[in-house]
Amino acid sequence: FTTGHLEYTLVAYKYKTFDFLPKPITIERLEETILRLYDDIHNQNQKFITLDNKNRMVREESIEYIKKEGMKLLIHADNMDYEVYGSFQKLEPQLSENFIRCHKSFIVNLNKISDVQVQTNKIFLNSGTSCVIGPKYKNNFMEVFYTNGNFSNDSDCVDD
Repeated sequence: FTTGHLEYTLVAYKYKTFDFLPKPITIERLEETILRLYDDIHNQNQKFITLDNKNRMVREESIEYIKKEGMKLLIHADNMDYEVYGSFQKLEPQLSENFIRCHKSFIVNLNKISDVQVQTNKIFLNSGTSCVIGPKYKNNFMEVFYTNGNFSNDSDCVDD
């Protein structure tokens, strides 16, 4: 937004304004704003997941796992847990390929896995939480886990 009347600046922010350019506009100030906007657009690699109809959102990369508990979903993120009514069926289409269902009640973020013990069918997450790999999901989980480069001979993954 640009204006010579500063009392309109508050109105401009009602519309999620990126910047305000007071008149007279200088080339330097305009160039600075355009460069900031360009950087802002091209550095947006964060994806947000909508949790419920109250428009609560969480950064996808902060989610460690999602657990189904009855009619609720427990979304465990880095900084807090969220409880929402919902289903995997509604939530899964929002999630990126970093998320994989490993059990009828668990979806994990592949980037948050610290260890997989194939013999015991256990996944250990960065927070110290663990979950079981369900027999129905094991083949698909292991295929995705290996394909996405999360496994190497030097990793903590164990296949006793």
